[in-house]
Amino acid sequence: MTITNGDVRLLPTVLSLWESGPRPEGGRVDEVDIVFFAPPTTDALTCRARDDRDEASGRLDRTLGYVDGIGRVVAEVYVSGSARPAGEHGASVPSADELLHSVAERFDLADVRRLRMRFYEHSAGPGSPIWSVTVLQRYRTDHENVEEVALVGTDSSGSVVVRAWVTAAAS
Repeated sequence: MTITNGDVRLLPTVLSLWESGPRPEGGRVDEVDIVFFAPPTTDALTCRARDDRDEASGRLDRTLGYVDGIGRVVAEVYVSGSARPAGEHGASVPSADELLHSVAERFDLADVRRLRMRFYEHSAGPGSPIWSVTVLQRYRTDHENVEEVALVGTDSSGSVVVRAWVTAAAS
């Protein structure tokens, strides 16, 4: 798989990696972890997928490794959920999409190095979650300054329905 747009090669981002296929078909998502092992690259990427399915419980763990032309893993997407339709807990795929778009509104996607999401008991109330954002820490890795940010989404009753932790490059 090459992530491109016409003749212009785009950087892989948390949004483009999610949209390229890690979702459980027709099920719910409980956990997502998207990690970049190197700063974003414009190199062509291929995707290696592995599914671990437990038929008895209906659980599905999917790992997608995005590899550059010389075989280095550039990014990895891990999704855990159920292959069964969304029910009493977990998030439907649209809820995960909404969270990713919320992250896209708050960060330059090329700066996101890791995104972890956890979905809790699904809200019965209508509407989008109400978001709170907290910077947890700022530090320097081997090659850049980063910050850890927590996003918490609550429903209209104040119950937490989703939490996310974003590690992003900071200036």
